[in-house]
Amino acid sequence: MDAFDREILALSLERLKDVLPMTPAALMKEYEEDSRRYCVETIGDHVFCLFTWPVLSDLERIILLVFDSSRQIIADIGAYHTDAKSFLESREIYDYLSEESDWMYLEHYVLSSTVFHMYPYPFCLSSQKAEEAGEVLIYVNAYVSRAMRRQHIFRAMLESVSCHVFQEATGILPVYSVFSLDPDIACFGPDAEDEPYYYSYEADEPVRRRNARIAERIGFTPLKLEMEHPEEETDGTKLWFCVGQELFEAAETPFGKC
Repeated sequence: MDAFDREILALSLERLKDVLPMTPAALMKEYEEDSRRYCVETIGDHVFCLFTWPVLSDLERIILLVFDSSRQIIADIGAYHTDAKSFLESREIYDYLSEESDWMYLEHYVLSSTVFHMYPYPFCLSSQKAEEAGEVLIYVNAYVSRAMRRQHIFRAMLESVSCHVFQEATGILPVYSVFSLDPDIACFGPDAEDEPYYYSYEADEPVRRRNARIAERIGFTPLKLEMEHPEEETDGTKLWFCVGQELFEAAETPFGKC
């Protein structure tokens, strides 16, 4: 690990120390021993810092922070990653995501019932085996500072995460992904606020519709859960998701081999 990587990683870990599974120093030691678990890349005027840690034997947590030239965070994204077979078969993964939050349970359900609709849900409760290849990304959050939008940063973050999960792959494989169309809530950077967030239909629904259009342009399919399952929600406003299914070719990219 060179000095620049160490500087950016240390800054990232310190910023997120309250949510890490161990101290920043302990994680840094692990990254120094295994370079596959992090990636620091400069792209234009921005620095992308991706790092991971294992949650379960077949599930890892991914965080990606984007810094500007002044080392201010201007974008972030987080996800859980597993392979498609484990996503379908693992009771441990199903239980973990279900207990993590209602949103993670719903993302697991939405992805299963759309791209893996040929399997009963939850498939992990059956005694059958899944015949699926590829990788699964269950996104927890994503945000790009308002002043930095229209610079393809969101697309670049998605590509960086996909490159990480395929860093040891060869050929062409599918990547399946899902995220919720939550309102824009900034956790870092110039848009972050100290005031707690409260849902507002007037303020949040137009943002969701805009984000849905953006997601469609980059290959995701927006889905309103209550359109298919009206018993889940009655106001037609809160349960929006986007599902992606893409063939990804392992190749050299600005983020390294993926």
